[in-house]
Amino acid sequence: MPRDDLNKTESARAGARRLIEQTPKAIAGLAALSGVAYLAGSFYTKAYFSEFGASWILEEVPTATYFSQSWVPLLLLLYLGYLATTNLAVIGDQDDVTASAQFKRSLAVVQYGPWFLFALLVMTLVLSTFGYVISAIVLSTIGVVAILLLSSSALELLVARFKTVGGLIDLSMASIAFAVIIAGLYVVPTQLGLNWARVDKQSTSSLLTLYLRSDAEQEYRLLFSVRERLYVFPARFEGTYPPVQTTALANVSFAPPER
Repeated sequence: MPRDDLNKTESARAGARRLIEQTPKAIAGLAALSGVAYLAGSFYTKAYFSEFGASWILEEVPTATYFSQSWVPLLLLLYLGYLATTNLAVIGDQDDVTASAQFKRSLAVVQYGPWFLFALLVMTLVLSTFGYVISAIVLSTIGVVAILLLSSSALELLVARFKTVGGLIDLSMASIAFAVIIAGLYVVPTQLGLNWARVDKQSTSSLLTLYLRSDAEQEYRLLFSVRERLYVFPARFEGTYPPVQTTALANVSFAPPER
């Protein structure tokens, strides 16, 4: 019994040491992922307001807004990355790594996934160019999932290459994967922002409907708000870009005027 207790103590100490050693790397990885989330959110937001002809609003956009556009994919990426590294951590020797079903799946994803993602990006751009908005949004959403899976699989290969199986893994596949991922991190959020803006410009938009006390006859849509400052545009307009204007919260009514 004392020997079992001693083994448990040593195991706990070893686990604590590993945790301490990996903490700086985890913090650095989280910082990098936060930077990626910020960039993806900024691409989405800039494309969205650009489609409204209202890029000037970007000067008022808080930093938190950029993160809010990509926090769900970020959390999923962290989770998938955790699963990938945990899978390797519980494997004891080199043979187990190459023989495990999870590792073989990751290898297949990194080998064929970049070409699938590349084709997806091209199709999204083509559909968006020719005005197939909903189809482009669907493909962009699939692109988000593809980027997450490809990123976690490529991460697993990198961990295995440097920590477990040495030079038995060719990193050229992972390099191609990361190159396509970088392209996808620009194309996917940009196309999502662009095409969702096209949907929100339509008269059937799901944006909040409101009325201005200074123009009670006109129905408006709420595009964006910062504290008590609101950016609105007419629900019906002519031309490509709606006339976006700024108004105060005190000038807003959420019910149509009485007749």
